[in-house]
Amino acid sequence: MFKKIASALMVAAAFGCTLASAMFFDDNPRYIQVGHDEMTESYIDMNSINSIRYDPPYYVIQATVLTYDYSTNTATGYQNNFFYNFNAQTVRTQTLSTMTYDTLKGTPSAQTINPDPEVATTDRYSVNGKAADNAFFNCYNMTFYHTFDKKKDAKNSERN
Repeated sequence: MFKKIASALMVAAAFGCTLASAMFFDDNPRYIQVGHDEMTESYIDMNSINSIRYDPPYYVIQATVLTYDYSTNTATGYQNNFFYNFNAQTVRTQTLSTMTYDTLKGTPSAQTINPDPEVATTDRYSVNGKAADNAFFNCYNMTFYHTFDKKKDAKNSERN
């Protein structure tokens, strides 16, 4: 009797874990993770990336960043414009619309257009900062953010 109960509990636990991990973005190369914490995971939808402006050092790329919230079991997509200044190494983000997704199929179920979207400065290490860097790499085959070590560069130039 005890073995049957223990066996049933193990099957139920395995089934519960299978349901929790069966999201449309799992193991799908279309979605690249750009952030996570104890309650959320965020991804950039690589199929949504579209270069809008190529005018070095200024660029604009449109892309959708998707966030899954485990506390509410909801997936939300944010269609963003990323505004880049390559010389200043800054990115600004404008959210054009918000979409809710069917969490099993991965299809948008509703979309809300932001009537007057603001443009905000984006931190390099934020979800949008990482998404912007991925989008830039996808479009131009190089990372947007560069880290220059002046001391290291000075030592290298002294050797030459």
